[in-house]
Amino acid sequence: MSDDQILRLEIVVFPDEGCPSMFAEGVYPSVATVNDFAANPSRQIECARKLGVRDFTIDKIGRFSISASIEAEKFKEFFETELVEEERADDERSLAPPPGAAFRVPEIDGLETIIERAYVQRPPHYFAGERILPPDSVPPFGDDKFRLRVPDDVALLMQARTVHQRGIFGRGVTVAMPDNGFFKHPYFDAHGYNYLAIAATDAIDYETDLSGHGTGISANLLAVAPGVNLIGIKQVNKTLGFKTAVEMGPDVISCSWAAELEENSPTLPNNLKPFHLTVLDAIARGIVVCVAAGNGGVKGFPGSIPEVISVGGVHVDRDLNYRASDHTSGFDSTWFPGRQTPDLCGLCGSKAQEDYITLPVPQAAHGGSAARDGWFAFSGSSSATPMVAGICALLKEVKPGLSPQEIKNLLKYTARDITAGVNANGRKARPGPDGAVGYGLADAARAVDSVT
Repeated sequence: MSDDQILRLEIVVFPDEGCPSMFAEGVYPSVATVNDFAANPSRQIECARKLGVRDFTIDKIGRFSISASIEAEKFKEFFETELVEEERADDERSLAPPPGAAFRVPEIDGLETIIERAYVQRPPHYFAGERILPPDSVPPFGDDKFRLRVPDDVALLMQARTVHQRGIFGRGVTVAMPDNGFFKHPYFDAHGYNYLAIAATDAIDYETDLSGHGTGISANLLAVAPGVNLIGIKQVNKTLGFKTAVEMGPDVISCSWAAELEENSPTLPNNLKPFHLTVLDAIARGIVVCVAAGNGGVKGFPGSIPEVISVGGVHVDRDLNYRASDHTSGFDSTWFPGRQTPDLCGLCGSKAQEDYITLPVPQAAHGGSAARDGWFAFSGSSSATPMVAGICALLKEVKPGLSPQEIKNLLKYTARDITAGVNANGRKARPGPDGAVGYGLADAARAVDSVT
């Protein structure tokens, strides 16, 4: 059975009497109220047991939903619905019931009285377009084009080098990074990084990273916070991947992808509500969540959740001119009124220079035609987000008791103001907070100085 014929689901049981439903109209969960939506564990176990004998694979029982997998044909038979192939902005295949299809749980073994909703989980958007380059532009780079290198250039420009000189590296801090795979490149061993790769229960072979995305961006995190304990989590179902990250008990979670784009719905779709609660639950536990805002003007969720740290991009040229990147997103959320992204920025390329940061990848990444000698040039908010997560880790080493909101405020008010450039949504940078770069480029030294 090929992977594209397996559907990943989030299944939600009915809440106990008197408890709110996440799907009810006028219900707006927050960090303060997220525990009110936790499912009854006994009911979830009963549901999982009954589904397990009907060809469902139970991947994980979470606080708010059950992650499960099933073959597409068996899904159609069980729920008596058709599946259509959806068009996606990143050209990935995605099977799901047709828009507006009636939801029905069959009257089998009492499941209709247990299951409130079940939703197919679409694949994450990894903003893959940021890595499309001509084959002659990849390392060893015979030209003299300006590019950033890890760890030195990234650490220098994010103002992390002076923090390292003070003996602060993120030691004792754990960062989880759910993504599409983590190859153990020799680069990581050469620098002595604490780098662990695992797989969520619906994924296999965590070291296989066909695009190089997870492998590459992790080097940006480690450039800023080389002493952290990094856990790379290979995911397929993004809700399950994030659940797995939370269960690792990290201090910080870094997400360089979008679970969905705010394009076709005026409000948060029901299929994303279990994921939304899982993110809020992480923050309620004290975990800092950093998320890419998006590339090319797209509106990325969960970067639009008000409680996360949404990361955009700033481009720095060889003459040290700082500008808002015209490659990364900044927008007003449709789903969360009053929410403007990004909060602040890391380093990334521009439309004119997408081959901006040289990062380690598997030699066979991109079908073996683009990555040479295990290196590739990245750009975009995917690359910028782990840099900001790295600064969060430095702050957690210095002052472990800082809350996610305190860290977010520290980063915003110590960021370097960027007053030039236009982002991918056409928003101009100007003095003070703006819609192009938020509060500006995150500054590790100023952030750490504010708490020492």
